[in-house]
Amino acid sequence: MLNRDQILGAKDRAQQVVPVAEWGGDVTITALSVRDRSHVLAQWARMSAQKDGGDPVQLMAEIKLNLVALSITDADGVALFTLDDVAALATKSEAAIGAIADAVILLNRFSVTATEDAAKN
Repeated sequence: MLNRDQILGAKDRAQQVVPVAEWGGDVTITALSVRDRSHVLAQWARMSAQKDGGDPVQLMAEIKLNLVALSITDADGVALFTLDDVAALATKSEAAIGAIADAVILLNRFSVTATEDAAKN
């Protein structure tokens, strides 16, 4: 039977190397923690719930930037960015940010169903 230290010490978040031609190299992305996934799902729920006000394109851009900031890590899974870096990342290439965000969405198995469920809660 696993003990507390074994569970908390387990390297249970999948990683993937994503080529980013616009930056001339690769980045490592790591699957979101429960806390970070909940943060992103809450953003999606707020976007889905907005009937009036708020630019959906801007809100989607913020979600993509948050996904990227929360997911890029070193090979050991240590975050390279925080949410404080989102404004700086917003100045980068849409092609680069979009490709990384797409990979993060696939790695984390985000789906329409998951976001709809989050909007209901």
